[in-house]
Amino acid sequence: MTNALRVAWLAIAALPSSLASSGEAPGGLWLAWSIWGIVAIGVLVPHPLSLVTVRLLAPLLAIHASVTMLQGSTSRWSAVVALLLMTGVSATAFTAHYGSIHAQAAAYGHERRHLLRPPIAVVAPLFLVWIVVTALGAVAVYSGTLAISLSATALFVALVAFMVRRAVVLSRRWLVFVPAGIAVHDPLLLRDTFMVRGHEVRTLREADTSTEAFDVTGTTWGTPLELVLSHPHDVSLSPFGARLARTLDRLHVTALLVAPSRPDEALSSAAR
Repeated sequence: MTNALRVAWLAIAALPSSLASSGEAPGGLWLAWSIWGIVAIGVLVPHPLSLVTVRLLAPLLAIHASVTMLQGSTSRWSAVVALLLMTGVSATAFTAHYGSIHAQAAAYGHERRHLLRPPIAVVAPLFLVWIVVTALGAVAVYSGTLAISLSATALFVALVAFMVRRAVVLSRRWLVFVPAGIAVHDPLLLRDTFMVRGHEVRTLREADTSTEAFDVTGTTWGTPLELVLSHPHDVSLSPFGARLARTLDRLHVTALLVAPSRPDEALSSAAR
């Protein structure tokens, strides 16, 4: 998957006029190719930061290509192929499998890292900011006035930097398996990484609806896993995590709910 995605994204550069349109502002072409270049680095170098940039920026170029075709600015076959490649890369980047590749790329030694699903309370505001970024990008690319285009570009860059800083923490939330035990690394919801030795883990299983385990998923979609411990352990929550859970910032728990993006793979890692 990774190599196919790399080939697809790099192939866009070989297509004639793949990112151009007749209605672009003077700096529009520069902005489009800058985004392509940043995403190209992201797909070539697996890393949590790369995952964020690919997921945030690749769809912007797909939208740009779609608008260009709807406006009838170009009917070249290369524009159609570029749009298909951009859409395919954007969709693939949001798959759990692709996310796991970037999470594991930053692992040390025998660690097996499983990306955690993001809390809805964080994703929803980021999506709203992304919509504003998309609108600014459209103004920057299609405005016929240089001053307006440059102003929109400056705001676009500032908001993208803001989004990346806020979103990168989501790519650093992992359920980690090491030879000595299990860790929950979550700088968003936890003040300190929660670590437990293997002999202190009673079981890791799919959670049922009647579970009383403490929820450190932040409320997200998908099936959470329940980490049952042999005796109570301390969990230190971040200020944001404590507010989200509406509880104290330090708790004693005997079971935790976590939500890896690939729960079946996490269970397989636990069984090794």
